[in-house]
Amino acid sequence: MPLMRVTLTPGAFDDGQKARLAAALTEAACRAESVPDLPESRMRALVLIDELAHGSFYSAAQPADAAVAGLFIDWYVSTGVLDGARKARFAAELQELAVAVADGDDGRMVVTSCVIHEVPEGQWAQNGAIRRLPEMATFARFE
Repeated sequence: MPLMRVTLTPGAFDDGQKARLAAALTEAACRAESVPDLPESRMRALVLIDELAHGSFYSAAQPADAAVAGLFIDWYVSTGVLDGARKARFAAELQELAVAVADGDDGRMVVTSCVIHEVPEGQWAQNGAIRRLPEMATFARFE
């Protein structure tokens, strides 16, 4: 099930844009992981959004708050769920959705980066138990 920790550059996205990002990221990650479009399957798709404090984002050692609308993701997924094609499709969708949500009206360059952390079997604890891929597949009703 998708678990995404999202870090945004300061002031790049307002609350409405953050909500649209969360929805679009959930959709893209669930599509990549073959999670069906059912509320009971997607309720475990989690997006945690943090925004950097003003003055804490730099590019080339220069303050870049006003220059970049950045979306940086750590995506945790069970090993074996994503093949290369799914990862590539997600990367393309990530950039497209970030550009669409950012609107580009403030002149910031939209930058995305996603590190995909594949969690080995037996290494994911959830709600007091070790969750294994076959069990998670049953919960999610993977397609």
